[in-house]
Parts: sequence; structure tokens; C-alpha cells
Amino acid sequence: MLLCVAYPRLSEADAEMIRAFRREHDQAYVDVIGAHWTLIFPGSTEGIGRDQLRDQVSSVAGRHAPVEFSCRHALVYNNDLTDEYHLFLVPDQGFSGISRLHDDLYSGLMRERLRLDIPYVPHIGIATSKDPDHLYDLATAWNEEGKTITGMVDSMTICSYVDGEIEDLETLDLAGIPLEITDW
Repeated sequence: MLLCVAYPRLSEADAEMIRAFRREHDQAYVDVIGAHWTLIFPGSTEGIGRDQLRDQVSSVAGRHAPVEFSCRHALVYNNDLTDEYHLFLVPDQGFSGISRLHDDLYSGLMRERLRLDIPYVPHIGIATSKDPDHLYDLATAWNEEGKTITGMVDSMTICSYVDGEIEDLETLDLAGIPLEITDW
């Protein structure tokens, strides 16, 4: 299976904070893939070849500028496909920019694969558990401590996901022109 992720560019302190938290609370996935934003989900690319996906990702990358983000909130998410719950960092700043990347990736040949029954919420997964109350306690503690993770999304990576292992295949830089902010 193919997927597309964006590995955030983070300060070393923020990267280490996420890594340490995941080592303790996301043991199922911490060694599978680093902190990331999922932009094209595994399973939605079935029947699409690597070259086709590369063309789609390359086209989108050329139209989008890098996205600065800031995450100040953790929330619990119920995975309807399994009995697991996840703890996500959700961006305050950058929410719409990351969402637009996702939405643009699911245009054209990917449009029919977009799940409209599940709203896209940009997130970095930091914990997994079958106990939602445990994750709620972790989220409450994270949020009460006022932790803030800041960074940049400046590329997208096409990956393969086979037998529970992720392999990065190709990384494409976001090269679009930044939107100009004007005073009205």
C-alpha cells in the first residue's frame, strides 16, 4: 500500500518531546514511523501505481507553499476501524493549510477515494491505547501543562506500507508561492 505523509520540521527540543512521549505511550507505532501528518491514508491508494501517485503528489507540491504550524491542543480520537483510540496533537495555526494539502491530494484521480463520512482533522499521533480514559487523562495533562509544538510542513513523502513496516520512497518539496496577506 502507498500513502503520503508530511514529516514536520521541528526544533530538536520539540522533536525530542514528541519522541519521548511516543516511546512511553505509542509503543505500537513509534518504531514504525516518525512524527508525521498523514495526507493520503493507506488503503485509499489501492489500484493506483507509484508513478500515478507521484504525479499527483508532485502536482500538489508545486501548487502549495510551506505551512507553518503550532499545536497547543491534544485530543482523543476513536478509530472506528479498530478497537484502538489515539491521542492527537491538532494544530491551531496551520490547520487550514495542512487540510488544503490533504484536500488537494484527494482531487483528480484520488477524488473517488476521499472518505466524506470521516472529516479530516490534521494531526500528529502521539499515543495509542484501547483505554480512552487513559488517553483522556494524558490529553488533559498535556493541555494543562500548556505544551506548544511549532514547526513547518515543507515537503511531502510518498511511503509504502507493507507488513506493518513503512518505507519512505520519495520526498517532494512544497514549492508553491506563499499566499500574500494583505490588509483589507
